[in-house]
Amino acid sequence: MFHGIIIDEIIYILIVILVCIRIIYDTHANSKALAYLLFVIFVPFIGIFVYFSFGVNYRKRKLYKKKLISDSILAKKVVDDLYQESKRAFEEGGKLLQDNKELTVMLLKDTRSPLTMNNRVTLLKNGENKFPEVLKAIKEAKHHVHIEYYIYEDDDIGKAVENALAEKAKEGVSVRFIYDDFGSRSIRRHLVPRLKAAGVKTTPFYRVRFWAFANRLNYRNHRKIVVIDGTIGFVGGINVSSRYVNNDAGEKQLYWRDTHLRIEGPGVQYLQYLFVNDWNFCTDDILLPDEYFFQN
Repeated sequence: MFHGIIIDEIIYILIVILVCIRIIYDTHANSKALAYLLFVIFVPFIGIFVYFSFGVNYRKRKLYKKKLISDSILAKKVVDDLYQESKRAFEEGGKLLQDNKELTVMLLKDTRSPLTMNNRVTLLKNGENKFPEVLKAIKEAKHHVHIEYYIYEDDDIGKAVENALAEKAKEGVSVRFIYDDFGSRSIRRHLVPRLKAAGVKTTPFYRVRFWAFANRLNYRNHRKIVVIDGTIGFVGGINVSSRYVNNDAGEKQLYWRDTHLRIEGPGVQYLQYLFVNDWNFCTDDILLPDEYFFQN
């Protein structure tokens, strides 16, 4: 028995040493690293549990482990096209861009924040103007529908969008749906299974698990993106919920003021780029960019 205790202690000491090495290697802030080291060394077991629950940035690890867009020739072409479009917009954008040159240059430093020209943009004020346009575009989809939301609720509006997505999936249109696992947690048990049964491919963004709740809670996906056939895009501040639709219920109803955009043109390619990145981050069903996704 005595020898068994000695062996257990040796194993635990080795584990502590390995955890300390990982803390030193992974934690860039010296004060934070020292705090975790002291906690792991002087608070047996609990210190290790706390470090792996709160101290490891699992999102960053997963983000760098998985390539968001495969390093194919076509994928490189998509990024290059976005950059060239930005460069051309900067050179040909005229007085407005030149008067805001410093801001424009900051955008151009990051090829993931492109400038585009010759877009047809429709301003959609509030949910009562947004959702009819979104539903119409979904119902007219021919090849694919990509939809991504932070908040999606299983109410009248949520069911209307659900029915439109399900109908397109049954017609053979490829439908993919990303929902934030925290913001849209109310749809996990019922609405998501219904969509899957109808043929819609669904995935939560960065699934919330109890053991990693604190580490993951801060990394939520607040995007509101819809892309239809690579040619029509929607983006803005309005989630999928009946609360964003103002009706004639009277003064007791809270009036919700928000804005969305319907885009046709080169700007849609960037929305598609973001969706493909997020989809590949969330799933093992890797999407490769093709001519259907990125229309010229």
